[in-house]
Amino acid sequence: MIAIAGAILASLGLASGVMLLLAPFGITSADPGLVTWGLFPVLSTLGYVLIAVGESGAVIARISRLMGGITFLLALAAIIVLFAADNGLVAVQSSTRPLWYVLALGMVFGVTGLGVASRVQQETRPSA
Repeated sequence: MIAIAGAILASLGLASGVMLLLAPFGITSADPGLVTWGLFPVLSTLGYVLIAVGESGAVIARISRLMGGITFLLALAAIIVLFAADNGLVAVQSSTRPLWYVLALGMVFGVTGLGVASRVQQETRPSA
């Protein structure tokens, strides 16, 4: 039950990151407010922790790799869009601050998640 709640919270956190990524383009009718800005890091982290609680090392490695990979992809998307917008390849309709926010947090969470996955996988690997 806790893992299901964690998956829901992590999904909402990641969805908040996607909303922030899309916000400068007016693709969605949503205008992310402060709650959405806060939900991206808080729910992503809380969801990850709730999923990982009580799991084995191998499962934690997979969850960390998944969450780290997704947040790292969000960060990469943000940097690509920032590059494209700065060079006039795409037009933004509002501030690019949400993109910088997703880039910064996505890089930190992504690299951390992928690093944790690698570390846990090494520690749970049987010794030869």
